[in-house]
Amino acid sequence: MMRVTRFSLCDVSYFVISHQDITERKQAEELVSKLARSDGLTGVANRRCFDEFLRNEWRRCARLGLPVSLAIIDIDYFKLVNDTYGHQSGDDCLRQVGQLLSQFAKRSTDICARYGGEEFALVMGNTSIEQARALLEPLNAAIKQLALPNRASPIASVLTASVGLACLAPRPDSSEDALLALADAQLYAAKAAGRNQLAAAS
Repeated sequence: MMRVTRFSLCDVSYFVISHQDITERKQAEELVSKLARSDGLTGVANRRCFDEFLRNEWRRCARLGLPVSLAIIDIDYFKLVNDTYGHQSGDDCLRQVGQLLSQFAKRSTDICARYGGEEFALVMGNTSIEQARALLEPLNAAIKQLALPNRASPIASVLTASVGLACLAPRPDSSEDALLALADAQLYAAKAAGRNQLAAAS
């Protein structure tokens, strides 16, 4: 950080320039900012960060006439994991699923976040429903391949997830709430169809 101080002596103006190394302070500030926006358990973005990102991406895409896709991922029968193996195993499942899902959010217009409890969300800006579906097609198989046990589940002996995918082209006078509602409806459709699958609408 540089400071410049002006003073006069005998009607002559002088400037004193001082430099201070604030690298450690800036690093600490950045760490605090990152921690405030990250989920403490999984390391992905937290709900507050998700809400802010979706709002900003919705407005950006509304200005540019671009679509926004949103996927809500809910771990199937997660309560049975906690009941059968304990909460530490449940936490480990959430960490591994979060790490896997973060691989699906590579661009600056994407985010992977913990939406709440055993739910995660993926926002994909400037992404059509066809593009988003193609991107998420391998997701269910990838979660099963983690081979996280859930022997009490009625649909599989390993952890699975249901995915609700939605895509809308936002208008300047519209709200991201419509996208959230559509993704939520598709999540319930995936569950009603037997879970461990993706349901999508645009």
